[in-house]
Amino acid sequence: MLKKRIIPKFLFQFRNINGTLLPTFVISKRFSEFKIIGSVIPQAKIYEAQLADELMILNIEDKQCSKDKEFLRFLKKFSEQIFMPLTVGGGVRTLKCFENLLNNGADKVFVNSEAIKSPNLIKLASEKFGSQCVVLGIDFKELEKNKFLVFSKGGKVNTNLDLIEWTKRCENLGVGEIVMNDIERDGTSNGLNIKVAKKISEFLSIPLIFSGGCGLASHFVDGFKKTKIDAISAATFFANKDQNIFQLRSQILNSGIDLRQV
Repeated sequence: MLKKRIIPKFLFQFRNINGTLLPTFVISKRFSEFKIIGSVIPQAKIYEAQLADELMILNIEDKQCSKDKEFLRFLKKFSEQIFMPLTVGGGVRTLKCFENLLNNGADKVFVNSEAIKSPNLIKLASEKFGSQCVVLGIDFKELEKNKFLVFSKGGKVNTNLDLIEWTKRCENLGVGEIVMNDIERDGTSNGLNIKVAKKISEFLSIPLIFSGGCGLASHFVDGFKKTKIDAISAATFFANKDQNIFQLRSQILNSGIDLRQV
């Protein structure tokens, strides 16, 4: 059995601060209400020192990453200073995007909306770079009782794809792991959607990372104890200055959950 992982997540933007364009990370609530938290590299160094297992950077600038030279320069600089395994996404639309991100420091590439538009991209990327490099992001909402649908374009577009059917299809296409985010719980600190996490993790044979709603250490413990998910990713929880990954790891371990040793 794989050991459980804790993965801080950065929502990345360039912001004009005092006349200078700076790489910043923000948090959101239900994929809106964005709030600047701080500078990316200093915060990443804190997460690394506190023994985070991995790091996820999602560029929300809505630019095709293969053409976003400014972001690629930032990523190269970032990867020269931060040594945790790194998943990077945002604007991934072609195999060239995968190649550029991997060549500039990413260990894994996160693809979301483009996979819905062109599912074969998953298959082609897995064949060319290896499935271990291909991470699928799935954003979902419960529109009716027990009816969960996939959304794209930052949670703005209802694809009418059934969550379970889409998950199974992408596993068959060769994706290496899946990051699933509950839009309605994003940034709320109300706890993970245990019902969905349990249902999906029961049938998936690849790692499932769940996100959306963690506000307490007990939410992480519940997620790991009550479901078969492999990892939990969070942004708002870790951006809260009174939350510490050392303390979180200790509480999870004390609950009898086997975490990856960093």
